[in-house]
Amino acid sequence: MDNDSQCMARLLASAVHDLRNVLAVIRESAGLAQDLTALAMRQEQAAPDPQRLAGVLGEAQQSVIRGAALADAMDYVAQAARAEDNAPGPCDMTRVCRFFCLLAARQARAVQMRLESGEAAEPVWANVPPLALFGLLLDVLDLCASVGGQVTLRFTAQRHHREEGIVVDVPDGSNRELVLAALAGNPRLESLRPGWKAALMPWREAEPRFFLSFSSVADA
Repeated sequence: MDNDSQCMARLLASAVHDLRNVLAVIRESAGLAQDLTALAMRQEQAAPDPQRLAGVLGEAQQSVIRGAALADAMDYVAQAARAEDNAPGPCDMTRVCRFFCLLAARQARAVQMRLESGEAAEPVWANVPPLALFGLLLDVLDLCASVGGQVTLRFTAQRHHREEGIVVDVPDGSNRELVLAALAGNPRLESLRPGWKAALMPWREAEPRFFLSFSSVADA
């Protein structure tokens, strides 16, 4: 199995697990709403307790919204895989960061990590294959997990010195210093493909963060 296939398998498996959790919440909320309605009918009330019913329906609505976001992210990965037969077109790196944080949330939770997507003021477009970019973000997550996790990991698409890339930030967490040291060690990123290069370099010293760039060797 190649790197792209491994990345897709891991992200989709994580998303399917979370999607099942979403469906479970919706099912439980629907069942509770039915129970409240049946109880009100037995007690000859016009309607179940409005405040409690509103809470149940609100939880179901939030789950529907999360489920729709997961479905959008999964669909994006599938479309990216179909487009791999052609030359990579413009990729919205902000969108990739947002979808990655949704898809990989379960894997992050397994090591007590929280993923955040920093929203750029505008889309950051780059001529890179989205699947390879997903793989590189997964490499960064794996690196942080390998030294214990237990941090918040934030990805923000940004232009830096006329180069598109992703700012990697670790804003908090009990294991923050160890994770920052691992990121600063110029780690080898595994999800590369022939003809492309990637680099994870320190960006700021006063507030430690890193810049992940990804580009065609032919463009170097």
